[in-house]
Amino acid sequence: MSRIVIVGGGAAGIELSTLLKKTIRKEDEVILVEPETHHFWKPRLHEIAAGTFDSDLDTVCYFTHGARHGYQHYQASMTDINRENKTIMVCGAVDDIMCEVKYDYLIIAVGAVSNDFNTKGAKEHCIFLDSANQARQAWHRMSYVLRAGEEHTINIVGAGATGVELAAELERVSRKLLRYNGTPLKINLIEAADRVLPNSPEKMSRKVQQELEKNNINVLLNTRISEVKEKAMITADGHSLDADVQFWAAGIKAPDWLNGLGGLAYNRINQIEVNMNLTSTLDDHIFALGDCAAIPQPDGSFVPPKAQAANRAAEHLAKSLGDFLHGKPLTDFIFKDSGMVVAVGHYFAVGSFAPGSKMESKFVLHGLLIRRVYDTIFRLHQRTISNMFTVSRLMVAKRLKAVFKPKI
Repeated sequence: MSRIVIVGGGAAGIELSTLLKKTIRKEDEVILVEPETHHFWKPRLHEIAAGTFDSDLDTVCYFTHGARHGYQHYQASMTDINRENKTIMVCGAVDDIMCEVKYDYLIIAVGAVSNDFNTKGAKEHCIFLDSANQARQAWHRMSYVLRAGEEHTINIVGAGATGVELAAELERVSRKLLRYNGTPLKINLIEAADRVLPNSPEKMSRKVQQELEKNNINVLLNTRISEVKEKAMITADGHSLDADVQFWAAGIKAPDWLNGLGGLAYNRINQIEVNMNLTSTLDDHIFALGDCAAIPQPDGSFVPPKAQAANRAAEHLAKSLGDFLHGKPLTDFIFKDSGMVVAVGHYFAVGSFAPGSKMESKFVLHGLLIRRVYDTIFRLHQRTISNMFTVSRLMVAKRLKAVFKPKI
C-alpha cells in the first residue's frame, strides 16, 4: 500500500485527486491537503471580484467530492517537508493545530500568486486575486464603490489574462448597474510591456485592446509602477495615477512560503525544479506540477503558466504514477499548447491558435461564439472532476436560475 499526499486543491490538484483513483491500486490511499472548503476554478476569480460568479452551482465541496471519488480532504496548509522521514507538517485551517502527515509520494500543486516584484506599497494598498477569499473581499469593496453615487477610479496593474478579464467584467457590471442609479467606473489598465497580453500573438493583443478601449477602459502601455500609495500609483517617470480601488494582477511566482521547504531546488520565482517526468530534481518521491513547478521541455523551454498546462499535467501524472505503482517506469510530460482564449466581457472573447502553428499568425477568432468556447473550457474541467451527466444537470440548473433570478 502507498499513501499519496497531494498539496493544493486548484485545477491540477483536484483533477489529479479525482483521476488517481482510476489508475492506482485498490489498496493505495490518496489525501488532498487544501485549506479551503470549496474548489473554485482560478481563471474565474475575476468574476467573484465583480460579483457575477454563481457560487451555488460553479463550486465543488472538497469533503463531499472526496467521499465520492475516493480521496480524503484535510482542511489544512503545508508548513514543512521532512524528506528523511517522508512526512509533512500541516496547520489546520480552522484550529491552527499542527500535525504530521506521512507520505510515500508527495505531489505539490499549490499553483502561483501574483508577483509584485517588491514594489513599494503594493502589498499594503493593492487587492490581489490569488484565492477565492481575496476575490470575495474584492467584491465586498467593489459592491460599496458601485453604489457610492459618484464616479470612482479603478487601477489594475497587469494586462495579462487576469487583468484584461477583470477590467472588462468590472466595466460590464458598472454599465449594467447604471440603470439602477449605480456608479460609473473609470478603469485604468496598466501594463509595463508595449501591448496587452504580451505573451499572445500580436493580432490577438490588438483585437483585445480595441475591444477594451471600445468599452471606455483606459489602457496604459509601457507604464511601470514604482510605488503604490493608499489612493494612488506612482509611475517610474513620476506621474501619479489616483484611484479609489487598486488591483495587482501582474506577473506570477510560486508562493513565498514554498521556497526552501524540504531543501528542494527552487528557481528565482519560487518554483520547484523538476525533471520532465515531474519528479523533483532532488527527490524521486516528491512531484510538482502546475504553476508552482518549473517543468523543462525537450527544446530547453519550460511549460508556460497556463490552466490547460496544469490540467494536462494532472492527467499525465495520474496515468504515469498509476503505471509506476503497477511496475512500469514514469513517463515524461510533453506539453502541446492549444492556444488561448481570453474573455473580454460576458458576451465577447478573443482566441488564438497554438503558438508555432501555421494558423497562429493568420487568424484571431473573436465574438460571442469564442466566448462560448471559453465557457466550454470550464465545463470540460467540471467534467473531468465529476462526469458529463453532472455537468449537464448544472448547465440546465444554471439556465433555469438565470431565467428567474434578478438580472443586473
